[in-house]
Amino acid sequence: MLSCKTFYNLIISDNRLWKYLFREKLIVHSPYNSTITLTWYNKCRISQNWRKGIFKSMTIIHHKTNYMPWLQMFPEVLYLSVGSKLECYSTNFVLHNKMLWSLDVPIVKRYDVRTNDISRFIVKDNLIVCGNRDGSTAIFKKFEAKRKPQLLKHLKNCHDDGHIEVTAVEAIDRLLVTGTNSDSNICLWSLKRDKNSPKSVKLSDCVGCRSLAINEQEKKLAIGPNGNCKPLLLDLNMEKICMNSNIAVDTKRVIRDIQWHNQNELVYVTHAGTLHHFDIRTGTITYETTDPLQASLYCVRTDRERAIVVGTSEYSRCVLFDLRSPSHVQMYFTQKKSSPVYSLDFDSTKLLAAVDRGVAMLRFNVNPRTTTVRDYSHTFDTVTNIQR
Repeated sequence: MLSCKTFYNLIISDNRLWKYLFREKLIVHSPYNSTITLTWYNKCRISQNWRKGIFKSMTIIHHKTNYMPWLQMFPEVLYLSVGSKLECYSTNFVLHNKMLWSLDVPIVKRYDVRTNDISRFIVKDNLIVCGNRDGSTAIFKKFEAKRKPQLLKHLKNCHDDGHIEVTAVEAIDRLLVTGTNSDSNICLWSLKRDKNSPKSVKLSDCVGCRSLAINEQEKKLAIGPNGNCKPLLLDLNMEKICMNSNIAVDTKRVIRDIQWHNQNELVYVTHAGTLHHFDIRTGTITYETTDPLQASLYCVRTDRERAIVVGTSEYSRCVLFDLRSPSHVQMYFTQKKSSPVYSLDFDSTKLLAAVDRGVAMLRFNVNPRTTTVRDYSHTFDTVTNIQR
């Protein structure tokens, strides 16, 4: 005769059962972290916590000055920009706030109102590329996690002789791409040559570039324009634009962040507070929704399946969406601050959100019986007319 414990273990180890029970539910995946291996029971249990707002939060990094940080998470390390510093932390969060190294990115003194803060950076293969608000870009060689990167090149005047900031960067082994929100040209820099003479590519139907993303095959570059709400596409082999927006320029329209969902689809967020899923094969939007509180959206990440998390412009708030539903799944107030979420990253068990004075971590691999439920999944209606 089976005991209760034996029967329980049989049930939770039956992957077919849990796949069937949760076939219509949103499951949050970890496409970039192969070290997370979960049974189907645990995938379903943790994803249920995502949907119900069951998590434990903590501030893992804190600073006393307001910044606009950018972060990128890997299985072993977390990279974070803090002003003109680039910091690296262990993702073993049992070692609370364990910094592995910190380096000062080279800067250029400009006699204007701009700061020397890092606007965005990218960590890819053996390179770290930092775009700076002073108009320069620094390229570092990346080593193993505990060793500081080595400066390879410092491009002091990337756009308009350094008079405008670098707002977006991307890189592959042979090529560096920089963009700015104040100029409709993006610059392609060769990493194989010592000459610092880039090739410029003119962008149409926009006044600049706010975000960049290269696909996994490293053949196409998605461009989030400043002055338009439809992405552009650059063929990196031909070094020519292969998809234009064909929409008139409107300076109120901005794609703040853009990511590849798969090799044929993009996700991006706009200043107007909309989230879009875009198919480059047909040039059409296949999914569109808005922030439940109608705030601007600053950043976006996807699990490359059905889950998308966006960071909003107010109250340190992130929102989870399911590509099958126009309504949001859940909202998370990551800190008790009114700051925007400038950058975020997540895997199936946790969410990291960078706000003006620190980084918060939300852990979803928790026991729902002993964890406070913070459920904001209900739909909000906009009140347009109030009768007195």
